[in-house]
Amino acid sequence: MQDRAEELALEIRRGRQSGDIVRTTLRVDDRVLARVTDGIYRRPSSAFRELISNAYDADATEVILQTDAPRFERIVVRDNGLGMSPEVLADLVTHIGGSSKRTAKGKRLGTANLSDPTLSPGGRRLIGKIGIGLFSVAQLTQHFQVITKRRGDDFRTSAVVVLKTHTEEMLAAASDRHAFETGTVTIMSEPATDIETQGTEIVLMEITPQARELLQGLDRWTFLDRAEAGDVDGTPPMPPSYHIGRVARDDADVYLEQPRLPWDASDAPGARFRKLYAAVRQEIRTRKATPNIEESLDHYLGMIWLLSLAVPVPYIDRHPFELTAGDGIGFYSLTSRSADPVELTGTETIGQRLGLTSTVDPVGLFRVLLDEVELLRPISFDKDLHGTSDIGRPLMFFGKVTSGLGAVPPDIGGGALSFEAYLYWNQKITPKENNGCLVRVNNASGVLFDPSFLGYQVSELTRLRQLMSEVFITEGLDAALNIDRESFNYSHPHYQYLQKWVHFAVRQTTNRLKQLNKELLEARRAAVADNRVSRLESLVERVWRDRRGSDAEPPPEVRLAPGGQALLADRERGVLVFNADIFEVEAAARDSTVENTQLEALVKVLSAWGLLDNLSWEDQQSLVADIAAVFGARP
Repeated sequence: MQDRAEELALEIRRGRQSGDIVRTTLRVDDRVLARVTDGIYRRPSSAFRELISNAYDADATEVILQTDAPRFERIVVRDNGLGMSPEVLADLVTHIGGSSKRTAKGKRLGTANLSDPTLSPGGRRLIGKIGIGLFSVAQLTQHFQVITKRRGDDFRTSAVVVLKTHTEEMLAAASDRHAFETGTVTIMSEPATDIETQGTEIVLMEITPQARELLQGLDRWTFLDRAEAGDVDGTPPMPPSYHIGRVARDDADVYLEQPRLPWDASDAPGARFRKLYAAVRQEIRTRKATPNIEESLDHYLGMIWLLSLAVPVPYIDRHPFELTAGDGIGFYSLTSRSADPVELTGTETIGQRLGLTSTVDPVGLFRVLLDEVELLRPISFDKDLHGTSDIGRPLMFFGKVTSGLGAVPPDIGGGALSFEAYLYWNQKITPKENNGCLVRVNNASGVLFDPSFLGYQVSELTRLRQLMSEVFITEGLDAALNIDRESFNYSHPHYQYLQKWVHFAVRQTTNRLKQLNKELLEARRAAVADNRVSRLESLVERVWRDRRGSDAEPPPEVRLAPGGQALLADRERGVLVFNADIFEVEAAARDSTVENTQLEALVKVLSAWGLLDNLSWEDQQSLVADIAAVFGARP
């Protein structure tokens, strides 16, 4: 019996000759996947992530997304990948959830490498495998068009898809057949004179009101309106520092809030993203001790940041394995027992020294532009400490692992697993969302940094907040990804193995930090042994040691400056800067006798307890001023 996909492919080719329109129904291969149009994915950005991943798997070197923000009435995603032949398109619409990738069929259809079906035709490790990524757009619209062409073809194929939503009642009443109608598709072909061009364009039409509101971040603006009207208890929230503006519900051409973007209209796409990154990093000077994406950016700009972390684009500066001795970072190699120092020479990179290969893309640079902003991984490795630790420079710890799971039966070990990783230590990781461990499977990620480091149980809260880590899976683990690719099956052997290694790596990293801090502490104590230490200094040291550990780095530096402005740049280094003028006013008004040394000691005690970590600079100052006023005022 002829496969329905083969029949449909023949109909499409006949239609190209006759001009006839081909109509069919979308069907899934499994009852569970009938729910695909109800939204497997958690957020609108997931749809863009999946479409970008599909383009990557098709060996594209460029993807362009256009959203007409902040209106979001029509969205277009265009790539220069291999495109789809009628056979591939037919297989897609007749086998949702039955992807040809990573299969012998993929080699026949041209969606997989001829020598290895787990690779793209050009040799990239395939991100997709299930075959539902295209239909992630169901959370944005029920109506979209796919226009595709392969190089050498004198025609392009267009498919208009109208999805059908399934309710629980409909699924309960359905028969036990394996195929469920998921929607309709209308396919036609038209002549093309641009024989050598290739690629796919996806046009999302009739964006649902719910999706538009999510993309616009309407909930946040509504909450801010309520706060302004006095309808919110407690401290009113701050609006995002940067946003795309807000348009009226009934007239998308009327701005209720003018855009505030960190870049200029004349900036190049790459410069725009770099200015976005710099703006978030500089929030540490004016807004909060540890910048937070959700507070600093509106939903749309936050989505740009999220996509930049998830998809396989270049780093904003350099790949971590391309760092050299000139970058001023201390390098260590994670062996089976310890973290050993690594000294590089000349222009030698850490990747070259340790044989790390995750930087290689056999197809070449993969570029993604979203509304004329080029996505770049918002991760950099500063040579300066964001703090005042005696260690003096950031540290990086690298590991390369080939597990023995490939040697045991696949039903027990899950197959081969190998990966490369780094852990970057700095006294402050900015922004806050970059703190944790991010796992990249085949150069892509569906999740954010995990601040728990895959459930690390040892009480290392302070040091865990000072670490950023990425794991690059070079073989395996994708079987442990759940269907939305935003979470893992924690019981899978590959995840279990990776989790244990990450915990080992964190332990070796923190042990090395403790050792360095202990050595520096002993040297510092020996240097001041002959100096008299005040009772106040002794008290602060005792509190800090009790709360942070005897081998912790020293307390942060505290400075009181007139206006608090002269030392704003020091905040990037972790210095706690306060406006001395306010304390002087408080002292004059309340006859305060609290001295600056006491204020500095108070700040360090509050910091030891972690009470300042999540406060804005203004709130930190208000808290200290209020406490100082209590103890300085006359009874």
